[in-house]
Amino acid sequence: MSDVYAIVRWIRENRFSRNQHFDEHATAAGVAARRLHRFLRAIERDVMAASLVQVRRSDGGFSVSMEFPEVRLTRVVSLTTEEHALLVEDPRIAARLSPDD
Repeated sequence: MSDVYAIVRWIRENRFSRNQHFDEHATAAGVAARRLHRFLRAIERDVMAASLVQVRRSDGGFSVSMEFPEVRLTRVVSLTTEEHALLVEDPRIAARLSPDD
């Protein structure tokens, strides 16, 4: 697991505040971790709001398809194995993100 994923885990656990770790947030890894954290939060919101979630293993990760029939939208995202692992740490998300295969 790279430093970026470790930082994301700390952010998600509220152990990496910007006030206490200001210098680390300014590094390239800190910027990438915050961006990834925002992406994962958006995926969590969509996974919980979607009417249907399908997960398939793909090369090097997972493909997640989320259907929103009320607005005739299907969102498909690709997740790395590490990103998927971070998301399924939440039991509510894990229940919806188990692979279909």
